[in-house]
Amino acid sequence: MFWEKEYDYTIIDKNMTDEILKEFLKKNGITLDIVDNSTRWCAYAQYYAHQHGFDVIKATSFSYIVSLFMTGMGISASTEMYFKEEKIEYDLVDELNTIKSEDISEEEQVKKMFNHIFGIYSQHISDYEYATERLSFKLTPSEMEKFMSIEGKNNKEKFKKLLEQID
Repeated sequence: MFWEKEYDYTIIDKNMTDEILKEFLKKNGITLDIVDNSTRWCAYAQYYAHQHGFDVIKATSFSYIVSLFMTGMGISASTEMYFKEEKIEYDLVDELNTIKSEDISEEEQVKKMFNHIFGIYSQHISDYEYATERLSFKLTPSEMEKFMSIEGKNNKEKFKKLLEQID
């Protein structure tokens, strides 16, 4: 357990209820029963992720990490093949220690931790993703010559350099 008290998702959203979450889960085909505080947080994190445009895999990993850090019991759905969740956990433990050293109430610490987890998934998740996608296409000789002129040790680095141009 990371916290002295047990908090539920209403610390983040006072208007949320289990009934709203159950309807959301049913409507979106998410097979999760709300039976305790861990599953409650997991369901809320799925809802929150959905509201913020996360895809299914990112939302599922986010809900695991949120349930883990809010209750000490993560509700996993095998997303570790897509994300370096152990690294996320280690980095979040470091952040948790920093947050706990701040002179703010535990309730504020919990809110800050939730927001930090969301920040990782909304802004920095690429730092934790495994390369699972393959791309293959043909280029003309002149296109290949241009591509080879891009800075980078290999084709992957050159392609990443191009992707940086559209961020």
